[in-house]
Amino acid sequence: MFSARLTAALLAAATFIMSVPLTASAKNTDTKPGRIVGYLPEWHYQYFDKLDLSEVTHINIAFCNPDSSGRISCGIPDSELTRIVSEAHESGVEVFVAFGGGGGCSGYLEHLDTPEEMADFDAEIMQYCEKFGFDGIDLDIELGSSDRIWNYYADWCTELRGLCDERDMQMSTATAAWVAYNISPETFALFDFVNVMAYDNDEDPVSHSTYEYAQVCLDYFSSRKKIPAEKLVLGVPFYGRGYDSNGRLDWDSAASFAEILRNGEEYYALDNCNGMAYNGAVTIAEKAKLSSRYGGIMIWELSHDADGDKSLLKVINDTMRGKKSVTGDVNGDGEFNIADVAAFQKWLLNPVNELKNGKAADLTEDGRLNVFDLCLMKRMLFAGK
Repeated sequence: MFSARLTAALLAAATFIMSVPLTASAKNTDTKPGRIVGYLPEWHYQYFDKLDLSEVTHINIAFCNPDSSGRISCGIPDSELTRIVSEAHESGVEVFVAFGGGGGCSGYLEHLDTPEEMADFDAEIMQYCEKFGFDGIDLDIELGSSDRIWNYYADWCTELRGLCDERDMQMSTATAAWVAYNISPETFALFDFVNVMAYDNDEDPVSHSTYEYAQVCLDYFSSRKKIPAEKLVLGVPFYGRGYDSNGRLDWDSAASFAEILRNGEEYYALDNCNGMAYNGAVTIAEKAKLSSRYGGIMIWELSHDADGDKSLLKVINDTMRGKKSVTGDVNGDGEFNIADVAAFQKWLLNPVNELKNGKAADLTEDGRLNVFDLCLMKRMLFAGK
């Protein structure tokens, strides 16, 4: 605990030197990041206009699904979907159409269970992709291991692979261990990359998406499904989930990262807010580093992000490009802890040398470093205890 004498000294120092202009900054490198795949949901597609397209490499439109006749549609108006694809292409961003999704997979089997139906359905998929100029397709089939769709899945993927190759299109899939049980390594090899949904883990009583769980998921698909590291894309959540009194995941309790931050800016770097487990900036930065050893990172979903300097997408980009962006990380080691508070407190009393990452201490976002930033930093630290 910091002494009352030292706090008084800081306040006294602030009387004479209220603040120091912020001049220190982290080294700015422009290393090209790996894949940064963001899902843009049809129900929040307007978020596209807020998105910095330089911060993603792929956008997956979620979701486009068939009706009973096999005709594919999306909740985004055709004119808007055409505009989104066009503007993304102008910025060098690839756009995939994502099929399925949680709750959106029940109508697929009826279009796959005979060779004739599968061929007609695949032709519809290709026609839909060509209509809007999609660069690829993403299969997000989230059905249990006993579902009959897996009897046809390998053949379906094989046919789609051939059709995509004919059109110079790519194929990806979003999957999790419970989904992948019946999918062979040979089928996974058909995809250009695999988005690993390392979240919604209902076996953990504390957090549904820990760093350790990300490692377990990546190891599973690498060792059990024989997917090369460069094809594995680590999925991260931009949302939190709550737990009931028995420590069970409450599927009806969810909040976006932007909503979580309304409880206080100190929650930016933390992973729990009033019982809501999520990935804050520190954990997202750690996962971004982990993803750099694989094929990139995937986000579910983009519209859950906070704005400006509190954006998790910014954390991902800064980390993957070699920059530092964790709030409070004044010593530039990629983490925020008591060592940062001590270093900043010492610097305020005697600012002889520049802080290694002074910008991270500007919690009031006024362009100056002072005792008010220190108070917020202490609050953020103790909120995580």
